[in-house]
Amino acid sequence: MATDELLDFCRFKKFSENGFGFLKSLIYKGDIFFHFSQIKSEEIKEKLDKMKRGDFFLYFISKQNEEGKRKVVKVWYALKDVPEVYSSKFIDTIIEKFNDDSINVFDLLYAFNEIKLKHNINKNQLISIFNSKKIKHNPTTILKYLNKNEFELLKSTLFIDSFDKDKSYWYEELVNYKIEA
Repeated sequence: MATDELLDFCRFKKFSENGFGFLKSLIYKGDIFFHFSQIKSEEIKEKLDKMKRGDFFLYFISKQNEEGKRKVVKVWYALKDVPEVYSSKFIDTIIEKFNDDSINVFDLLYAFNEIKLKHNINKNQLISIFNSKKIKHNPTTILKYLNKNEFELLKSTLFIDSFDKDKSYWYEELVNYKIEA
């Protein structure tokens, strides 16, 4: 089953008392209309009712209507619940966004971690992330999401031994970081 619908992702901010709100897209310009009634899971509805601003993330698919505005048509609380037909291309979107200044690195790292739990991320994909603008600026942000082999790959990708120890404010934290078993 092929689809041209792209999986999108955002930190859920808030919705109105009438049950609608807007989501910020990783992919499309402008906000995307969302209505609380699109949530079918009672567990997620309860979490939405009790949530605080920015408490959790949503994965979603949207479609453009006749007026050119986008509307959420499918929504999931966790990447593990997203059908493979939508989630398999999601890593490419996230890798691209690691070089985008408009997306918070910690939101991207949340998605990165969920991708690692559901899919295998290959060495080339990891290197692309490690070489991204966001990770090169501060590689310590990704440390807690890496296993020992990935950590060693990060250090070799960044050529850590060639960095000027005095100019890189994150250098000491990176070289002294210990991966917990």
